[in-house]
Amino acid sequence: EIQPPFKIIDVNKAWVDLCGYSREQAVGATIKTLLHGPETNLEVAQSLVSRLVDVDTFDESEAVVVNYRSDGKKFRNHVRVGALRDEKSGNVTHFVGVFCKLRDDLNDAFYAN
Repeated sequence: EIQPPFKIIDVNKAWVDLCGYSREQAVGATIKTLLHGPETNLEVAQSLVSRLVDVDTFDESEAVVVNYRSDGKKFRNHVRVGALRDEKSGNVTHFVGVFCKLRDDLNDAFYAN
């Protein structure tokens, strides 16, 4: 979807392994409903979403966030979201998000915006 709430249309095995949700649980849900928890920085998450809404100028965005697995365990990850555009019209048709789990001892300053 290219408008909020940005429902998940597919996930791969790596996402399932990282997040602990099955593909069936993920498809149709949103990242917010599945992964946000007490230590998720909502300002960072909202900033990422607000950049997606401006589809005319959006290309890609990234952030480091704390998310939560289905079993409640938290994990830090680098999230990168990119726009997929129709070749002919140039219109955004989908977004692709890539998660990379970060080690807990990494310095966040490297990823600061």
